Amino acid sequence: MVTMTIKLAAPVLVLSLASVLAAQPSSRSDWGNLNHLIAGDEIRVTVATRGALRARFQRATNEALIVSGPGKEESLDRASVVSVAAKGESHRRRNALIGLAVGAGAGLGVGAGVDASQCHSPCLNILPNAGKEILTPVGALVGVTVGALLPTGGWHDIYRSRP
Repeated sequence: MVTMTIKLAAPVLVLSLASVLAAQPSSRSDWGNLNHLIAGDEIRVTVATRGALRARFQRATNEALIVSGPGKEESLDRASVVSVAAKGESHRRRNALIGLAVGAGAGLGVGAGVDASQCHSPCLNILPNAGKEILTPVGALVGVTVGALLPTGGWHDIYRSRP
């Protein structure tokens, strides 16, 4: 039974591995990687003679990279382009929502612990769920703030010329 399962699973594993390897990004020194960019994408281009500049991608030909800056379109010769990096997508909203959920959950857990503690002061008798009712929104507020402040996006190398 085990041998038969292995014989049936082996081709599936080989095909899965082949598809994963085929999907791997090509070498960073491949000019063709620029074709994955969309017109208007924010990029950072390092040019041998001028240093780094931030611009919007327009198109790439075999000979040049066409970018737009403030009020002008510019063609950068392929031989002078040292590297191109694309700005990653911001995930602040997602991180804030995750922080909200984690913070609220932690506040609820700590609040439940406070409410279930052996301390029975007169205040807790009046408000038996005070720990949960107070610490859940406080935890949510802290979580959403931390999540929104986490750095997101960043720059990802698309092309780097060979040294």
